[in-house]
Amino acid sequence: MSAQDPSAPASYFHGPFQQLVGYDILHNERGLYFQLPIRRDHLNPHGVLHGGVPLTLLDAVGGRSLIDRPIPGSGQLIQSSVTVTLTVDFMRAVNAGILFASATPDHIGKTLAYVSVKVTLDALDGDIVSRGIGTYRIYTKSLVKSI
Repeated sequence: MSAQDPSAPASYFHGPFQQLVGYDILHNERGLYFQLPIRRDHLNPHGVLHGGVPLTLLDAVGGRSLIDRPIPGSGQLIQSSVTVTLTVDFMRAVNAGILFASATPDHIGKTLAYVSVKVTLDALDGDIVSRGIGTYRIYTKSLVKSI
């Protein structure tokens, strides 16, 4: 599907690191998700996906999933987030296919949010490649700087 196609998922930009890794940030009726076709340069010397790739996706999707969500009791929206902790389980080795990353905020407080994250293979409901729990510091103002 092309970006011009009205039925195509909405797409977002996350900065130069997104371009380096090669993931797309998409949104459909199920919500926000990331998509990344596995490339040869994503593989480690053993020929399988380097752990830093799903870790990057888990971290980024967790933080991005919080943007524009309300902070309970404040009437303000989250504009930025910074990772405080991220605990990850690597479930299976893969060397080809398309990775999908998704996140579910479990709790949003005044300054911290807790998010469950996962990376699956070839579909949003595909086999789990990795999963994690992230804690994010949340802000009501944007921390984005011009690059």
